Amino acid sequence: MDDASEILDTISDEQSREIIKLLSNFEYNIQQISDSLNIPLSTAYRKVKKLDELKLIKKTKVIRTLEGLNESYYKNWIYEIVITYRDGNLSYTLEHAKIEEKIIRLWQKFSE
Repeated sequence: MDDASEILDTISDEQSREIIKLLSNFEYNIQQISDSLNIPLSTAYRKVKKLDELKLIKKTKVIRTLEGLNESYYKNWIYEIVITYRDGNLSYTLEHAKIEEKIIRLWQKFSE
């Protein structure tokens, strides 16, 4: 399966879209995603892995827990997805969030 088909399949999945939507406003770890959307933890892991591979979400930080485990946090990384079907072929373009938006988020985080 090519990347365009994988992107189309992924954004056609309601749970994947809900994860992207959830991560549009806040950073969450996989446990928080699972709890917020009421989906099994294994499903959240699988879908987050796929969304990250396709560069639709981005790992923003890793925190070491008191138990010594790494806890990854994710954020929506896309601004726009355009999928085109032309002459029997699917293609896509992704527009990622601008770097300025990331800096603004960082300053907002410091001001809290």
